[in-house]
Amino acid sequence: MPVPKLRRAALVALFVLLLASLAGRTVFMLWEPPFDGAIHYDDVRELGSAYWPMNLYLGGPAYAVSWIAAAVFIVGLARGRAGVLNLVGAFLAGLGGVVFALAITAEVLPFAYAADPAVVPEAQGRALFDVFNDQLDGLLPAVLGSQVAIVLGMVLALVGILIGRTMPRPLVVAALVYVVAFVLVPQDAARAVVVASYLAQVALVAAIGWYGLRAATDGAATDGERA
Repeated sequence: MPVPKLRRAALVALFVLLLASLAGRTVFMLWEPPFDGAIHYDDVRELGSAYWPMNLYLGGPAYAVSWIAAAVFIVGLARGRAGVLNLVGAFLAGLGGVVFALAITAEVLPFAYAADPAVVPEAQGRALFDVFNDQLDGLLPAVLGSQVAIVLGMVLALVGILIGRTMPRPLVVAALVYVVAFVLVPQDAARAVVVASYLAQVALVAAIGWYGLRAATDGAATDGERA
């Protein structure tokens, strides 16, 4: 049964939005200072007035949109009884992505104000950074919990996809290996390692979007069966 043109157009638009949000995430990740457990006054001051708008209008929305869109395409890859894993995985990844986006955006707002010399004198701003960094543990449950939800959701979804054969088997196995490796990569790893891991994640989500789009629009996601 052919997919209605309006639905096809909506799915294509969603896929384009997914790619745009992944590109935005990548730009934001490369732009923001590396996080080593604290946010530093000099790093934020160097970014100037762009710091808060970049977080509010690019980083946060890009993370939220990318995981919600990915969740939709994960559902599109559901087949048979294993599709339950896709549905649960999509829910966890989508919800985790939204909470993560909200948490990291909320995290930087007080630092943005404290680093603005027009609002707070430098000496006082540096002191506030120390105070705010001491309170970052308050957001730790939200940040770590949302990351755990995303990882668990992706594992369940990938297992469902593997059983349902709606993506090439080698690609799904490689994705599962990546998810395990992502968990093991420490936050303070070399910048090149962190960037490479992040780009692999972006490629994985884009691939899920592509195969989900194909499955949802023409029902021809048979590459996995031929792989």
